[in-house]
Amino acid sequence: MTAKNLLPFLLILISFSTNAQKYGNTWYFGDKAGMHFNNCNPVAVTSSDIDGFEGCATYSDTSGQVLFYTNGEKVWNRLNNVMANGLISPSGSTKSQTIIIPFPGSDSLYYIITTCIQGQPASVAEYHIVDMSLNNGYGDVSSKNNQLTTAVPTEQVAATYHANGTEIWLVLHEYLTNNFLVFHVTPAGIPAFPQYYPVGTGLLPCSSNMNARGQIKFSPDGSKLAINGNGVGNDNLSNLLSLYDFDINTGVVSNPIDLPFSRGDFSLSFSPDNTKLYGATWKAFNFTISDYNILYQFDLSSGVPATIINSKVILDSIPLPQSFGDMKLGPDGRIYIARNNSDFLDVIRLPNVAGSGCDYVAYDFHLGGRTSKFGLNNYIEYRNYCDNTVAINEIDGYASPKLYPNPVNSVAQLKLNTEVTHASISISNATGKLVQQLDRLTGSEFKIDCKDLSAGFYVIQLYEKGTLITTEKLVVVKD
Repeated sequence: MTAKNLLPFLLILISFSTNAQKYGNTWYFGDKAGMHFNNCNPVAVTSSDIDGFEGCATYSDTSGQVLFYTNGEKVWNRLNNVMANGLISPSGSTKSQTIIIPFPGSDSLYYIITTCIQGQPASVAEYHIVDMSLNNGYGDVSSKNNQLTTAVPTEQVAATYHANGTEIWLVLHEYLTNNFLVFHVTPAGIPAFPQYYPVGTGLLPCSSNMNARGQIKFSPDGSKLAINGNGVGNDNLSNLLSLYDFDINTGVVSNPIDLPFSRGDFSLSFSPDNTKLYGATWKAFNFTISDYNILYQFDLSSGVPATIINSKVILDSIPLPQSFGDMKLGPDGRIYIARNNSDFLDVIRLPNVAGSGCDYVAYDFHLGGRTSKFGLNNYIEYRNYCDNTVAINEIDGYASPKLYPNPVNSVAQLKLNTEVTHASISISNATGKLVQQLDRLTGSEFKIDCKDLSAGFYVIQLYEKGTLITTEKLVVVKD
């Protein structure tokens, strides 16, 4: 790179570093559930007031402390009070997607974007403005229910930073067409009209407009985006899963690749290094009890469409009515996955790794007794992540714990390679309900009495002085 070209490149890096602070460090979602990443390792937060069935967004300050949050209908300040003007979309936006983005060039203004419920023409995509300089610094909604476009979009909405690191690309998709709606958000505001990019496969009409549900997700570097459609069980033409290139200089969407869908595709996430795409299904309409919800990965590293299409790996499958919800790449570089009515999140601990080496763990992060629904926080993906890339069961010398026998009939043993002095073990069933707790443990090997447990799948978690050391799966069988 020449000296002439180096300065703009450095300015972009500086700008990205400035923006990628801690705005996504705290998440509120589900039934008053939450978590923060201010010390990199996630910590459950139980103090929010959110009722977030699906669309949720929280925005934090430069220290990771909450400024405000929303479920698409209400806007709460950091004291968990609904802002005086904070009823923004009383038409059911909790069942749609929403995102918070900063107002470029301002330290106090933010946009909340809410979308249409299942592509219904009676509802519209809107933007709302939160001004944090109001109400003694606790903020208020200064403008609301502003129509974003006359087009009827799907529920999906995402954003990424422009190449200059300050301005923002906001992207929606029009229902029943192949049009991407791309808004270039600048210090002048959101433009009155988007750029239209008719590219790739369009969404076809289906029962109840179910395929208007789903997600658009950007890769962290903004170079790619993916979109899905949450199809119905008796109509394969209602499904959609596609990958595109995105130009963060111009906003152009191009080079579509149709990926093999899993029927009922709902959630998406890229890996921190932009080389893997993860997805999961929520089979909600016209599916049968014999169907399974699927968690999967595609390897994008080859850049060759046929190779990408054939790289699909199934990481987990769960029988209906169990379902995966949203998935989100956290500030720690791990991907978190919601499950409806569970007080655990699933975690992909090493998402840059191909196949099963990504270290996917079901029921991995406990929400402190709160429950998730189908949504997690939606915000512009981080470009830099805190240093937390080692699997939990390898921290502080507790490598490779052994849980045996597994499956088990009566008594299992959990063995560590070093002693603990202030440990506890929690045992939860497949729905996340705590069924057994062992406290004040000392030593390196522990008996887990399973005689009174019903046959099924359980999650065993060992804590040492309040720190989660390992999460293990245990299958209990009965003669």
